[in-house]
Amino acid sequence: MLSNLKFVQGAVSTKDYIPELKHFTIVGGNVTGFNGVVALNSPVDFDIDCAPKAAPLVKAIDGCTETVSLKLTDANRLRVQSGPFKVFVDCVDLEEVPRQAPEGEELDVDGEALMEAIPKLKPFIGNDASRPWSNGIMLKGHSAFATNNVCLVEHWLGAAIPRVLNIPLQAITEMLRIGEAPSSVQASGNSITFHYTGGRWLRSQLYSTEWPELSKILDRATGELQPVPPEFFEGLAMVKPFLEPDGLVHMRDGVMYTTADDNLGASFNVPSVQTNGIYVHKMMTLLGPVATKMDFDAYPKPLCFQGDKLRGVVLGRRP
Repeated sequence: MLSNLKFVQGAVSTKDYIPELKHFTIVGGNVTGFNGVVALNSPVDFDIDCAPKAAPLVKAIDGCTETVSLKLTDANRLRVQSGPFKVFVDCVDLEEVPRQAPEGEELDVDGEALMEAIPKLKPFIGNDASRPWSNGIMLKGHSAFATNNVCLVEHWLGAAIPRVLNIPLQAITEMLRIGEAPSSVQASGNSITFHYTGGRWLRSQLYSTEWPELSKILDRATGELQPVPPEFFEGLAMVKPFLEPDGLVHMRDGVMYTTADDNLGASFNVPSVQTNGIYVHKMMTLLGPVATKMDFDAYPKPLCFQGDKLRGVVLGRRP
């Protein structure tokens, strides 16, 4: 039972503005958690319908070392007992907790390809409340996309996705925690559900798909892409402690600087990268795990890069 509860616990709200969302719903041998965006569900060997508070129930089950006995009291508390150990967990009425269930048509999605893409794309997901569409990964055509409004990255999935879908970061985080490829996917107008073995599922709301025209950004003509030398990312790591408050890195004639003045701050020689440009250090560092080739001569146009099954661009800064 503990593993089932922990699977679902990731979708339980940790905030108090809707207290009911801090509870599991256990109905018909299934336990569900819902935080307002993401719902997780798993079968559970328990035949009492109730809505116990999630965190203390997990702690109580985790503390059991002998056979577990569960009973709902007349005061609407779930009694958890294991030998001499006993805990009462507060419950709310089931009607007070929003109920979630899978809905929509089944989609032909390669779960393995999706799980290969999202760990690479997650660092590029935005967190701008004024651009909520950027706070997820969009599936469109044969690709998955992510942007933080400085970097835009496309990862090829292979087979085409039959619909355009924008999956929120919260759902992406839970998919990575689960660490399994979904066995099937279904979607309605405003939700998507990923099904897993053993009757488990993850349901999430969807974000707006009104993104900028991606092809105009990614398909533009590029210069020659050259392999990224290891010392480029080594240099980014070395100068990081000496960055100015603006967080910029200045590339000039084979040297990486932290300021516009060669005689101030820190620098690192990268003689194989003979380019001029100004970039946000944090954004360039994000490329380390994914970029194998870059167009270092692009500045002041967006810098293009490529990696395993992906491509993208990074915007520079004007002087």
